[in-house]
Amino acid sequence: MSDERLTEIEIKLAHAEQAISEMSDVIYAQQALLDKMEQRYDMLRQRISSVEADSDSPGGNEKPPHY
Repeated sequence: MSDERLTEIEIKLAHAEQAISEMSDVIYAQQALLDKMEQRYDMLRQRISSVEADSDSPGGNEKPPHY
């Protein structure tokens, strides 16, 4: 194998390693964002359940006596 061909392969490998590293960083950041969004979703779901439970209680939707 010629030195020129070997150099080309090494350059391509270096670029591929750099691209993999960059993609790994992006995937890590996206996973962190997904985890954060999942926590917020769970929190909102709990709040909605709580509000729905409160609205199901007696007197929750009754009009005040002056109406």
